[in-house]
Amino acid sequence: MPAKAIQREKKSFTVPHVLVLIVGLIVICCALTYILPAGVYETDEAGYVIADSFHYVEQSPVSLWDALMDVSNGIAAQGSIMALLLIMGGTISVIIESGAVSSVINFAVYRLQDKSIKVLVPSIVVLMSVIGALAGQDSLVAFVAVGLILVKRLKLDRIAAMSIFYLSYLTGQAAGPTTTMILMAQEIAGLQSVSGLGCRLVVWAVLTLTCALYTTRYCLRISRAPSKSIVGYLEAPDPDDTFGQEAPKLGWQDVVTICCMFVPFAIYAYGAAALGWGFNQLMGFAILAVMVVGLVNRIGPSKLSSMFVTGASSMGGVCVMIGFAKVIGNVLENGLIMDTIAHAAAEVIGSFGSAAAASGIFLFTTLFNLLVPNGPAKVSMMIPLFVPVADVLGISRQVMCLGFQLGDGLTNYITPVSSVLAAALGMTGVNYGKWLKYVLPYVLITFVISIVALSILQTIGWS
Repeated sequence: MPAKAIQREKKSFTVPHVLVLIVGLIVICCALTYILPAGVYETDEAGYVIADSFHYVEQSPVSLWDALMDVSNGIAAQGSIMALLLIMGGTISVIIESGAVSSVINFAVYRLQDKSIKVLVPSIVVLMSVIGALAGQDSLVAFVAVGLILVKRLKLDRIAAMSIFYLSYLTGQAAGPTTTMILMAQEIAGLQSVSGLGCRLVVWAVLTLTCALYTTRYCLRISRAPSKSIVGYLEAPDPDDTFGQEAPKLGWQDVVTICCMFVPFAIYAYGAAALGWGFNQLMGFAILAVMVVGLVNRIGPSKLSSMFVTGASSMGGVCVMIGFAKVIGNVLENGLIMDTIAHAAAEVIGSFGSAAAASGIFLFTTLFNLLVPNGPAKVSMMIPLFVPVADVLGISRQVMCLGFQLGDGLTNYITPVSSVLAAALGMTGVNYGKWLKYVLPYVLITFVISIVALSILQTIGWS
């Protein structure tokens, strides 16, 4: 019997699902609790780390079984964030189903014609960056659903939707001069709140402009040559779409509805800065916005409720990944190695010169953020450690705080344990590997900008 040639199909490597990556990191962190020595810092009454108090303690390894049992705790600990995402998912769904988003996009595209991408894309990027800089909440990821409608009309791909509505607001959040993160860092470092505003605005503007150019360039490229799409295909309007047959009209109901999408965040940004508001107030305004949308569009209570619940339920899978991601931080904390890692980093950075140390603070925060993207947890632990290092090396505390802020924010584009990235990928259906292929060059560009900015500000003595 003649031998038959068997052709094996060559399988290309694909990046696993985000949840697989998260579980893999949990396993690695569990292993580290057996390898790295356990250590802790003492904290003061306010919960801030006392810089010279680090000491080693008895090993406290976390087994895989312990980590598995901690998943429910991770989900419970992220309850407020999950609630916010569910509410915002429902709110954005109602606004989209009302037809207002499509009406506004159709109106703008019809008026702009061939200039649609060149005008709409950078304009939305800047708007989302401003909102990210002011509100700075993870719930802004719900706007990615609006991006899916926009790219369908502009005939772009789903990565473009993420870049326009997700990458932009994270850029604003990472460099925003009035975000909660920088205000916390300044308070712990003994600086006046919102001090150094001028330089921070310049850094934010440069990064926002970079994001707008990077996103617009990609959108124009795939619009002219669809084969260059990283996803592999472009979104197309529905077959029964009648766009272009007559001039789209924009009613007052559409304008009010679109305002209901942004006004809650504007009010919240003021309330958070001036009145100490939190998630509860933002969720309250979002629910109120849903009621207003229902009234102006004459949507019945039952239908409105159904639309809201459908949107909220679409966030279910995202909430599961958020709970799993929280376990990574819990393993590091319960294994008593989080402080050990921070202590080692502070010692290494302390051996640098002032110019290199400023970049060192940024780079370490960047790496640490890949495992622990929880900003408030990092700021209360890292800033008290960085303050004495900065003082000894002659680094301005303003530069130190900015380095921490940029390091904390810019890696959120790529860290697989980020609940926001998991949400955006889940909503768009974009593969994590394809997203990395798109965003890694942008990350490198922002890294260079950040290091140059920190070096210049340290050289001129910004304080």
